[in-house]
Amino acid sequence: MDSIISLDEANQAALLEGIAVLSQFYWGPAAEGGREILRRNYLKSFEALKPIVGYEPPGIFDELKAINTSFADEDEFFQYLEQSYVRLFINSRDGITAPLYASCYVAESAPGENAPLMGPPAALMKERFQSKGLSLGDHIHEPPDHLSIELEYLYFLLEKGWSGDDAALKNEGTSFAGEIMLPWVIKFQERIVTVETGNRFYHLTTAILCAILRFIGASDNS
Repeated sequence: MDSIISLDEANQAALLEGIAVLSQFYWGPAAEGGREILRRNYLKSFEALKPIVGYEPPGIFDELKAINTSFADEDEFFQYLEQSYVRLFINSRDGITAPLYASCYVAESAPGENAPLMGPPAALMKERFQSKGLSLGDHIHEPPDHLSIELEYLYFLLEKGWSGDDAALKNEGTSFAGEIMLPWVIKFQERIVTVETGNRFYHLTTAILCAILRFIGASDNS
């Protein structure tokens, strides 16, 4: 079985690029760099990993490509994505469908309810940052357990682990992906699936995210 410890440099680069693209997706299309990354062939890194990452559903890339070409022009596509992003993750008449924060998915939450922000997952993420001498940039005004921030931390662990041949960082990357991120991201994906119909952009990109987290988390770094 392929694992992050045995990946060649090309697959390492593809995995890191994929994580960076996913992080940008969950900052939102209106965030800095959002439009630029969507103009590029953002599926390239994910498709490069197809031989080693088990994506579901099998036709995920064909469906995403169909979504990309189903709009009259670029502005219409971005408008759709911005509306979907706000409705799913920021605000809607019926409340936020799928909050972007790990604290909202703690086990103690009652079914159908969100736990409050800045719960234990946020405190633990803050401790992880401090343990590595990291801090959030002054321009970031989100809790540290925001999905994009967790993805950026995962990127840090793997990039530094590979570039410095640091087994401890690679092992932490594996456990962070599989034990910390994946359980709540699966719940996050389930929330999206219940409401996103028609063009399922965020449903599909979150399916890609879950597949990548499973791959990293299942890696044997012993």
